[in-house]
Amino acid sequence: MEPTMALPPDFGVELSLAQFEERFVALHKQLFASKPYAFDRVTTHVFRPPPGTFQVDHSFVNDGENWHLFYATGDMRNSTAYIDALHQLDFDAASRTAVDRGQGHAVGATPAKLEFREEIQLPSQGRFDMIVRGVCSVFRRTEPDAPAYGMLYDVKGDNGQGGLFIGMGVAWSDDLSVWVQDEANPILQAPAWAVRGSTFKDSHVMNYDGVYLIYYVVMDQRGLCSIALRTTRDWKNFEDHGAVFQCPPRLRGTMGIESPQVIHRDGIWHLFFTYGEGLQHAVSPSPTGFMGARSSFWKVGTGCYWMGPFHATEIVQHGDQWWLSTDRKEETRRLNREAGRLCYRGSYADEKTLEEGLYLSEVIWKGDQPTLCKPRD
Repeated sequence: MEPTMALPPDFGVELSLAQFEERFVALHKQLFASKPYAFDRVTTHVFRPPPGTFQVDHSFVNDGENWHLFYATGDMRNSTAYIDALHQLDFDAASRTAVDRGQGHAVGATPAKLEFREEIQLPSQGRFDMIVRGVCSVFRRTEPDAPAYGMLYDVKGDNGQGGLFIGMGVAWSDDLSVWVQDEANPILQAPAWAVRGSTFKDSHVMNYDGVYLIYYVVMDQRGLCSIALRTTRDWKNFEDHGAVFQCPPRLRGTMGIESPQVIHRDGIWHLFFTYGEGLQHAVSPSPTGFMGARSSFWKVGTGCYWMGPFHATEIVQHGDQWWLSTDRKEETRRLNREAGRLCYRGSYADEKTLEEGLYLSEVIWKGDQPTLCKPRD
């Protein structure tokens, strides 16, 4: 089954090919002379979740007065029991030991001044989401008479045929505290071109010109880690646009792609994602593709580069300031490798650094290059 393409080919394209090529070459020259950032030199710790819980993939939204942070949370000490239960397809045990049990919610006047408010645990709507209602993307609605905010979140449960169900649900809110789950859930499942029962997670939702762009992580049938795109105007009908970026699994650091985010700035589309030893960055003139052969995509080619040991990041604009939020997981992994400590992926020893919470870096744009520094007071 091929992806369905309902958007016009020039959707979101604001630059001519020549304009993009000129800016891409300028960015490439800057990056060629740059190096990855050292974590402690450019970050400041700004938020710690309640004791015994963790903070990982997250989403920011501004209500016009305050910033709201929503983040996947739970008890990371359940890691081993939870993974064992999933491998055995023991869904009831997996539900009891689920690592990410809900959404943490913190509020502050800026992304640097956050205080914990509550933990939001959405109720299960059936066996399909009996295990996890986890990582989410919170976004504003723009349609008349629609709820003010939406939350697209990952679900795991029983597929009714003895296998694991993986999908996404959506909930609606007018105040960012009381959430009503959509009766149509699960609203999304992995596309037909993906490996059945494999990764389908980590959505990022943004609105452009009345179209909601939903970026998410999935694995294709060749085993390539993929960032894919679906679009909707009404949250009832969805179009599949296939993969916008792909790469093979990595054997050091984060194995697959995680935490994709796309931002649009001054005519350029920027893709940020966790992969391997940390944060990667790619650019495009279009929101529907971030890779392609030089002769068929654009004359100057394409690619991505490693910004540094940052994990589960978000890029946030606050007035004329830009921020990068992250946790310390990939930096801790780097230090463990340096010290010769084996803390294998998924173990509590590997994951416990997420209990430290959120770190913040300020982003200073130099043309199309995001450079990082410690936040100003």
